[in-house]
Amino acid sequence: MNRYRLDLIGPFGLFAPDGQRIAITSQKAMALIAMTVVSAGGVRARRKLESMLWGSRPAKQAQDSLRRELSNLRKVLADHGASDLLVCETKRVAFAIDRIDVDIFTIGVGNPDARSRFNGDFLEGIDLSDSEEFEDWLREERERIGAMIDMVPSPNGIAAPTPAQVFGGSPPTARASLASGNRPVLPPKPSLAVLPLTVLGSTPQPWLGTGLAEELSVCLSAYPQLFIVASGAARLLVEQQLPRTEVAARLGVRYLVDGSIISEQGRLRVLAALVDGESGEQFWSESFVGETDGSFSFQQDIAARIAPQIWTKVDTAERKRSLRLIGPVSGDYERFWRASALFRSWERDAIAEALTLTMQLVDDDPTCPWATSLAAYCSSISYLMQYTPDRTAMLRRAITYYQAAMRYGSDNVEALGYCVGTLMNIDGDMETADRIVTSALRLLPAHQPTLFWGGWVDVLRGDHDRAVERFELALRVNPATGARGETLAGIGFAALQRGNIGDAYDFFTEAAHAAPSFPPTALGLCVAAQLLGKQQEAQARARALLAGGGLALARLMRKPEDRKLLEGVLQVAAGVPVSTDAPTAFAAVPRDTMTANHDPI
Repeated sequence: MNRYRLDLIGPFGLFAPDGQRIAITSQKAMALIAMTVVSAGGVRARRKLESMLWGSRPAKQAQDSLRRELSNLRKVLADHGASDLLVCETKRVAFAIDRIDVDIFTIGVGNPDARSRFNGDFLEGIDLSDSEEFEDWLREERERIGAMIDMVPSPNGIAAPTPAQVFGGSPPTARASLASGNRPVLPPKPSLAVLPLTVLGSTPQPWLGTGLAEELSVCLSAYPQLFIVASGAARLLVEQQLPRTEVAARLGVRYLVDGSIISEQGRLRVLAALVDGESGEQFWSESFVGETDGSFSFQQDIAARIAPQIWTKVDTAERKRSLRLIGPVSGDYERFWRASALFRSWERDAIAEALTLTMQLVDDDPTCPWATSLAAYCSSISYLMQYTPDRTAMLRRAITYYQAAMRYGSDNVEALGYCVGTLMNIDGDMETADRIVTSALRLLPAHQPTLFWGGWVDVLRGDHDRAVERFELALRVNPATGARGETLAGIGFAALQRGNIGDAYDFFTEAAHAAPSFPPTALGLCVAAQLLGKQQEAQARARALLAGGGLALARLMRKPEDRKLLEGVLQVAAGVPVSTDAPTAFAAVPRDTMTANHDPI
């Protein structure tokens, strides 16, 4: 389908598919187009347009003015054979956004060098002095888009720490981690895990203890002298009611942070304790008092007060470093964590509920990076997996939330991670994604989710060596991670790229046990099985994959040879005719890898 182009940054310009400018001279028409196109789904209510563009007039005059403006605009579009771009209904006005490329929706998603591509203000030169509501909207949009243009992290600066620097030596390999079972080796430098705090009181709120443990882990990770295992791993083991010494052994850490929270009428008392992981003995404790208003500020404040004391007790010989605080976050905590749990199933209904929850969070606080980034990621899954009848509108929603998260969450590693995941799912620019990963790793070098996202960026870019390096470190930082299956699947794809089909099959098989609903695992297992001659197993998966977006997953690979390999093998396994250039897909796999290959990764 031939596509139109709309320039909203700098001078307004609407261009036909042949490059000819469509001569729109009315500033009210330009404003109307811009307001409609940038809205969710490219739709605006007539009442809203009347209020924003003719709000100073009586209601009947405003209605007549909008009607005349739309009639004139339709005539201009008709002169260029584009009248069908504009859809006028009784109560709303819409533009066919699936046929228009809009410049602002490429910021931070396509070419990363936005500063050199965009010169000028949003809707430059447009001034509707008689439309105060529009002028307020225009001022806010110019500020928002100007900030987005500057939001992509620069490639210059200090390089991100290496996995060896984070671990204090060479991290164990993925295969060694699988073989070691429940007893990972201790890292060379002091290691620590934060257990979920027990919440006591008349109205227990278990999420408070989990949230404070997460925040404390983040704060402690700012100390490069410590190796911090993700608190999520500790939580899973504590839920099994294991002794503290057993938890420390399974996590491979020397120290545990334990404690409790007493909640009484809005006031919270936190008791934190440091425990020797080998003996189970407590050798430091302290209490902290604060008040909660239902936001994230309490846990941030308490964590920021506890972390320096823990560091001092763990290693008094080291100089105390300044604690890098993550930016302020607000929002409904319980809705966020429910949405965060739901999306991990990748199931249609769960994604739909997660989207509803995250959109509520964004409505409550559109500047909260946790909310906007998770909304962007859930939208991107719905778009990728074709869970929505209007994929174009869902794509726009994902981009809009992504841009907001990048604007307000440039120092929030959790938000940056979901932004990276969004870029991957919407086929965004992987160089931009790589810069975001590097920026997040500079903030928190041992942050397991960032390492996870970075590994997947490397897989999609075809950098299999660094992908494995990051995935292996992520597994060591969080031995009991809830994303273990997804991490092993990433290592499986890296093995495919290396031509180690036997290893890939092993990792995909293990990944399927840990995360059976993760679609890329099913794709990788199907491809590896087919290449190993396990046609029956491959065929059983292939048809379901083709029906459920398997080709869309394969096409996320940025290297043509990787993409062709996955597409070609998937189609062969399903018994679907393959395009004439498909055999080149198999050229990436050495002939001797058609049998099991167990070279170590």
